Amino acid sequence: MILLKQILLINKDAILLHSCDSLFVTENLRNQNIIPYFPFLESVFDDLINRLKADGRIVFTGVETKHAFLPGYYDYIFNMMYQNKKEVIEWQILDTTTAYNDLKIQQQNHHNSKAFPNRNASNFQ
Repeated sequence: MILLKQILLINKDAILLHSCDSLFVTENLRNQNIIPYFPFLESVFDDLINRLKADGRIVFTGVETKHAFLPGYYDYIFNMMYQNKKEVIEWQILDTTTAYNDLKIQQQNHHNSKAFPNRNASNFQ
């Protein structure tokens, strides 16, 4: 399976400095605070900054997004790094939509087989 990912660089004020734009286009977001566009980021950003200073790397798996520009499930990896002697956050967004959708189907089939043991598994798909 090919795993698609996008890497964004943001500063401690959540200003987008750079993006490779492999999953979604960020042209209109460059040099802007991106928190209003990412509710998940808004909910964790202050804590994320503090934890990155201590740990250097933070991972969130299976984050579901419903953005028109980024629907699906993603793993987020945040790394603290330095660029021109300033702290910069590298945010990797890995598209794990297919894997999580497959897992949901497996879980549903398993639950259905336990709830309805006399039914054929193909009836649940």
